[in-house]
Amino acid sequence: MNAKAAAILAHPHPCGHIVYPYTDESLVGQAVCLFASAGLRDGDGVILIMNNAHREPIMLRLQIEGFNVEAYEHSGQLTCVTTDDLLGKFMVNGTLDEVLFRSTIGWLIDHTRESVSNGRSGRVRVFGEMVSQLRTTDLTATTRLEELWNEVIDNHSVSLLCTYALHNANDHIPQSLIALHSHNIEREKSAVS
Repeated sequence: MNAKAAAILAHPHPCGHIVYPYTDESLVGQAVCLFASAGLRDGDGVILIMNNAHREPIMLRLQIEGFNVEAYEHSGQLTCVTTDDLLGKFMVNGTLDEVLFRSTIGWLIDHTRESVSNGRSGRVRVFGEMVSQLRTTDLTATTRLEELWNEVIDNHSVSLLCTYALHNANDHIPQSLIALHSHNIEREKSAVS
């Protein structure tokens, strides 16, 4: 990825909402690992909301970079949740319950922030794949979830990285979804260096 995209991931705006539509699984792992590892090095709290297929490769990348993932999870600086588990907490009969979303995500952020605050306001960055999973079945719920994430970003001052899996060259993310983000890594990427 190019230097600008890497800089956005490593040093996101404190209230940035980054989108990364991707087709290459190895590149998404690289992007998420950069986002998470830079945060852990900076003392930020990191929340990773991953689908089951990405959990092991991302954890392995972090371990290869020298992070004791288990120790970071035990300290609370790193929180790992699966998309299915989290969606199950606020999707009720296939409908997004906004109150449950706000309380569930708010608790995760507050819990993670407490682990890194040391009496000051600890920074938190979040990676999530829930919107990618929802997009395949419910674009309206996906849009509303992105809007709710923007509320969370404003209310909790977190950086958020969203990824969207594109299943083929003709697949795309609607501009209405892209517009809900402050940064688009798709526009910033180039060949892997």
